[in-house]
Amino acid sequence: MVDGDSKSHESASEKLEAIADVVSKCRKCPLAETRTNTVPGEGSPTAEIMFVGEGPGRDEDLSGRPFVGRAGKFLDELIQSLPMRREDVYIANVVKCRPPGNRDPERAEVDHCSDYLRQQIEAIDPLVIVPLGRHALGWFNPSLRITASNGKIFRHEDRVLMPLLHPSAGLRNPSNAEMLREGIHNLREAILEGIRAKREAKAGVMANSIHESAPNAIETEAASNVLAEAPKADAREAPVGLFERAQTSEEVQAEMRKQRAIEEAAEAVESEDPKVVVDDRQASFF
Repeated sequence: MVDGDSKSHESASEKLEAIADVVSKCRKCPLAETRTNTVPGEGSPTAEIMFVGEGPGRDEDLSGRPFVGRAGKFLDELIQSLPMRREDVYIANVVKCRPPGNRDPERAEVDHCSDYLRQQIEAIDPLVIVPLGRHALGWFNPSLRITASNGKIFRHEDRVLMPLLHPSAGLRNPSNAEMLREGIHNLREAILEGIRAKREAKAGVMANSIHESAPNAIETEAASNVLAEAPKADAREAPVGLFERAQTSEEVQAEMRKQRAIEEAAEAVESEDPKVVVDDRQASFF
């Protein structure tokens, strides 16, 4: 791991620990009166994929860990099928305390608690966010319906969403379980779209910087190349289909190399240091 990656990991880890500490003392809403433990979340501070559920259940309330009951075991199975490990992703919930009787969180409870989730997303900066179930999806985009959106890829505020049915729905219904098993394997495409989204965001920042700072000819040419490569993003939030057929591993690797080359060009323009540090977190997925 290079120094830049190490510093990034430590910074994100420290931020997540600070958020968890604040959550443990939070008494903003009535859920604090009935909880056993707060459940801030767990996983890799530099995760490529972040799973977001609605709120803790009984097992999670007792343990202080997210998704450790029957639904959590099914989620572990889905993650392992990628193949990845639970430790490679980050798992959190919209609300950090268990609603009594596993009822749906009330609007005021979500409003009080959801800023913690926003801070976690900013600290981790995942390539893909996976809302689990209709309530989690509704926090990101209330206009989407979870069954119709399962396994589809969406742009949302310069990030990529790939909603899935809640794992508990898969435990209740075999057809839902099959939808989950099929949907989660679209994460490969979602990660590539996440790389594109991050690259487009960088390109937009570069374009503004170039406009304001009268760049030299080398900077102009490099930025133009990045902008020319960037696909035109639809302003509307809509599903993204990246491939019309299954890709071979060689094609996936070629795509990854292309994306990295574009990112390196963007970073080279922004940095005075000629050494370019490439974020290759996504490589562990393939």
